[in-house]
Amino acid sequence: MGWIRRMSLKKSLFMLTCISVFCAAVLSILVIMTCIELKSTVAPQGVIIENGTGQISVLPAPTEEGLLTVRLLEVLQIGLPVLIFVGSSFMTAVLFYRVKLKESVAMLADGANCIIANDLDFTIEAKSDDELGRLCTAFETMRQTLLENNRRLWKQSEEQKRLNAAFSHELRNPITVLKGSVKLVRQGMKNEKAKPEQIVENLVRIEEYTDRIEEYVETMSSVQRLEQISLNLKKIEWNQLTLELEDAVRLIGSDSEKQIYFEAAEVVQILSVDPSILMQIVGNLVSNALRFAEQTIRITCNVKDTYLEITVRDDGAGFPLSLIRNGILPFQKGSEEAGHFGMGLYISSLLCQKHGGNLEIYNTPTGAEAKAMIKTE
Repeated sequence: MGWIRRMSLKKSLFMLTCISVFCAAVLSILVIMTCIELKSTVAPQGVIIENGTGQISVLPAPTEEGLLTVRLLEVLQIGLPVLIFVGSSFMTAVLFYRVKLKESVAMLADGANCIIANDLDFTIEAKSDDELGRLCTAFETMRQTLLENNRRLWKQSEEQKRLNAAFSHELRNPITVLKGSVKLVRQGMKNEKAKPEQIVENLVRIEEYTDRIEEYVETMSSVQRLEQISLNLKKIEWNQLTLELEDAVRLIGSDSEKQIYFEAAEVVQILSVDPSILMQIVGNLVSNALRFAEQTIRITCNVKDTYLEITVRDDGAGFPLSLIRNGILPFQKGSEEAGHFGMGLYISSLLCQKHGGNLEIYNTPTGAEAKAMIKTE
């Protein structure tokens, strides 16, 4: 039946019909001839003229049983050919379904059920080049397209999940700074000991961090992936930069009883950095250290060659071995702390890379160490 499989549906149906009609016609002729032969044997009629002698013999009249058998043979002579043609039509339909339709239809039905169940991990192989084979090929193309679309949607969902987690995570540190500044202003006004310049300083800080939050919200609303965050480089003196960093670190840790030590090398240089990204990196590293430190956090800032190095050390239990072994990944938590997404180190690493540097993490005999390096030229 291989040659039938290779035909189109129309040609294969026509060929099977022709074969079945031919076979039915041959069988019908054989049936009719057999019935005629049997009738002449069971109930012969007429006279017999013997050769040579010319003697005529009259055949006896058939018996009742013979006549009954003749009538039955006459019925079979007409009925059997009809049944043969009906049976051949039925066999044509059965063969056509089994040879041309059954396998392809079963594969298409199974594939449709898998798609309904959201299972696209299957393949449909075309068994022939006919119309159903082309339909199977089109179905397989559709399955692959659906699979690619699902993967794309899953990636977009994961990116959106990362963006949402990053958005919520990155708002914590500037909000903490704002709360600390407001707290200082309130305490100074309550005690009536605050100097006007101190109040102005806190208000300026509040305004700066409010602008940074606004800028960050606008940036995050315009990107679809964290990697699309752009740099906004500014020229800033080293002393001013370290003062801002120290001030931000102090305010981030204002509600903590842990000791924070900030040390900056003496450098006379103007750096080209994105202050907002730098504050996010430092804020994340300090917040992470505050979360796991026992008592002490030490922060050092220095410039080597064209890189700004900021090292944050704490006396906690250190980074998980899986984090050091597998690298910094999103949603990889160091603890099961509620409300902690495991995004701080990942965002800091991504921002360091965006700024032309990288983030390195180590475990030391006394705790953990994270070193952020960003390019300043």
